[in-house]
Amino acid sequence: MHDGPQNGRTGTSRSTTLSLQSIRRATSLAVAAAVLATGVVLADGVQPDGDLLMPGAQGVVDLGAVAPGTVINHEVGFTLFCGGLRHVDPGQTVTVSQGATVVPAVGGSIATTAATIGPVPASWVNDQAGPIGCPSALRLAANGPSTVTIVAPPVPGLNYLFTVLLVKSLSPAGVFDSSSVTGPTALTFIVDVVDADTTPPVLHDVPAGLELFTSDPGGVVLDYALPTATDDRDPAPSVACVPPPGDLAPVGASSVTCTATDATGNSASATFPVLVHLTAVLWDEPVGEGSWLMVHGNRTIPVKLRAWLDGVPVTVGAPELVVSACGDSLAATMERSVPVSYQVDSARWMGHLATAGLAVGCHRVELSAGGVTFGAFSLELMAASSARSGASARRS
Repeated sequence: MHDGPQNGRTGTSRSTTLSLQSIRRATSLAVAAAVLATGVVLADGVQPDGDLLMPGAQGVVDLGAVAPGTVINHEVGFTLFCGGLRHVDPGQTVTVSQGATVVPAVGGSIATTAATIGPVPASWVNDQAGPIGCPSALRLAANGPSTVTIVAPPVPGLNYLFTVLLVKSLSPAGVFDSSSVTGPTALTFIVDVVDADTTPPVLHDVPAGLELFTSDPGGVVLDYALPTATDDRDPAPSVACVPPPGDLAPVGASSVTCTATDATGNSASATFPVLVHLTAVLWDEPVGEGSWLMVHGNRTIPVKLRAWLDGVPVTVGAPELVVSACGDSLAATMERSVPVSYQVDSARWMGHLATAGLAVGCHRVELSAGGVTFGAFSLELMAASSARSGASARRS
């Protein structure tokens, strides 16, 4: 009752056709079930319940695919049933323990712990006066499950069979013990042994690092593409990064760790650095607090400012003022840039912003250096007619 290399199936790959696997599995089940069908039950019997999650009794259990040498622990229940003319005596306990075992020729083992049923209640059939049939379908479950331990063979293959024949004993002793519990009680387990997947996936397109800039001391939103991953068996390993895109990265140095995981649970990780710089700008008069309202006209505005990068004053480089329409403005402003120069005596930058050509409405003026925005203020140009109503040049 075993399936090993003598049948030419040891080492069979998982690419064996479905129809061939189905035929082999059906044959194995039929052979295993024959163990339970032998003999004629003329007395009480013990049925195994090899799968506690399924209703009814199962003497044959398919444990599926495992890696070579895997240790499997499986719980099994038992039930005493009234099945003939001779019976277990009320007050007796039935002990079910391991007898002979059958394992594959290529290796592996099976062992089971003992289980007890009873004491049998007084309502059970009493055969002390002679053989007597069962008046009803009497059944009594075991006091607890038995644990079956199987060690899978070290050689890959399909439909390995492990069978344990169970021995029943009664206590205390009775007159008809030898004929009170008869019939075979056997458990058969089917195991497929497959090559273990121990190869982790491979990560691709992991960023070398991110250097970001923000004027928000709270940090900046991470914006990066998730890496991809490939695996020798799983066609679609999962990839997750912590922190993920969309989370805030704090000012300063931090990192992102990305992990790829395949269907077997193998994983591979990679980490890339994140450096967030804090920018700041202080607008001097006449801009002031970051917004300026003035009458539209052909004027040149002196823009004076101080800038910092990571708390250090910016005194060199080629910053410029970039002028564009505010996001919700109707002003059709063509983007322009105005250079600024550093004034050593006053320790600040200065540029001259000509308003000629700027439309009435809201304009955004930002300080930019090397593609990095340090800060911005809004310039609101209003029509002269509005100014005459009392809203002449003022700061808001």
